Amino acid sequence: MIIKRRFRSISISMLALSLFLTGCTSAEKDEPKGGPKAIQKQEDSSAKDEGQEKDVSGVGIQIEKAMQLEHPEKKGKKVLQLQLKATNKTAEERHVDAFEMSVWNQENKKLSIYPGDNLGTKLAPGKSVKGNGYYVIEGKGPFKVQYENTDTKEKQEWTINKVTDMTAEATEKK
Repeated sequence: MIIKRRFRSISISMLALSLFLTGCTSAEKDEPKGGPKAIQKQEDSSAKDEGQEKDVSGVGIQIEKAMQLEHPEKKGKKVLQLQLKATNKTAEERHVDAFEMSVWNQENKKLSIYPGDNLGTKLAPGKSVKGNGYYVIEGKGPFKVQYENTDTKEKQEWTINKVTDMTAEATEKK
């Protein structure tokens, strides 16, 4: 009888300890709330990473170049074009989409997506693709770019310090 009680109390203690430890480890995996500012505090090394390939759920994503273009419909407005390269490093087909990217200006205001020829495709294992993401510029850079895989919720962030001006104004100045 005493052995049964001890076994029960040990089992209950082990179960409680397992639940407690599981709760602690899952809390560590939670993403920071508050958008890119919270992520910037956590990953301060992202300040010098433009052009660097980063892995998001097995897909290597690189922002090769950032350019400022004239907005075709609104005079005086500008569009940010991000030239992207993605490589599927997994054995399964993966989805890559510019709509999974968010861009913020220096004042932490999120830029709206411009409905251009934005990258969006299924990528076979081992294959690469190049494409663009377009965003309406408001405010000034540096721009923070965050890619979040909508299935896995995994995120990566880049800071874009240099944007090549391709507008008519820039061409006239040269």
